[in-house]
Amino acid sequence: MAEKWKRKIALLTVTVFCAWLPLAGCKRAEPPQGDAPRLVSLAPNLTELVFAIGAGDSLVGRTDACDYPPEAVRIPAVGGFAMPRLEQLLAVNPTHILECAVEDASVKNHLSTLGIPIVNVPCSRLDDIPEAILQIGELTRREAQAQSLAEHIRTGIAHARASTASNTPRPSVLLLFAPDSPITTGTDTFVSDLLTLAGGDNAAADAGGKGYFRISLEWLLTRDPDLILCLFDTQGKDPVSAFASRTGWQSLKAVRTGRVKTVADLDTVLRPGPRVLEGLEQLKACLEGG
Repeated sequence: MAEKWKRKIALLTVTVFCAWLPLAGCKRAEPPQGDAPRLVSLAPNLTELVFAIGAGDSLVGRTDACDYPPEAVRIPAVGGFAMPRLEQLLAVNPTHILECAVEDASVKNHLSTLGIPIVNVPCSRLDDIPEAILQIGELTRREAQAQSLAEHIRTGIAHARASTASNTPRPSVLLLFAPDSPITTGTDTFVSDLLTLAGGDNAAADAGGKGYFRISLEWLLTRDPDLILCLFDTQGKDPVSAFASRTGWQSLKAVRTGRVKTVADLDTVLRPGPRVLEGLEQLKACLEGG
């Protein structure tokens, strides 16, 4: 069951496996000396980063999950998140493959035999984002645009840290990634970094898990967080209703007081990309919304 939900979470966010599964042996590729690069992106956040610096015309392939900006959907899909279909990938004749979370060992082995440079772009933590922008800017020859965007995000992060550093008390927040299975995250992930930046404390900070993991209802009842943040599709329903009648959950303080929330755009919170400051504002609204 845990593996089933890990796969579902991976479809929502590229952050789940970034910290655990960097592609072995990948090195930063040098920009091609002749023709412009032809890039395939294997992650939605990387697709967003390429477009954000004005290099969308260099993308010739994307994943099924790469749906932003709207122009991205016109690019041929070559497979799912971190799971390319090799025949379709080769058909677009890429010069580089961008990845940050290739999980399957057989896929990694096949990719390594294609003779196409594989560019690993680390994005597992909040502070990785500006560096990822600069890395892609160098590859696509959009250094000036990349520098501008990276500086904008660095400045936004710095201002947020300064404004929330002395906030007390800080609400305890459970980050919940599935509607019917208590999966959360430790402090070693992008989304936990973003929560801290917004002014909240990760309720699972000392749960002993790394990355994304299951917690027991008994542990949750003992911890009794101030807020439950649902980072999954609630299908337009009030997230409180999903837990109000569930055994054990209804006794949680957050459920009793209606402090079970979600955000308007999950992708801005779950994808470590150029919209990170938008995601930050959405998290702040959840924490400040009473």
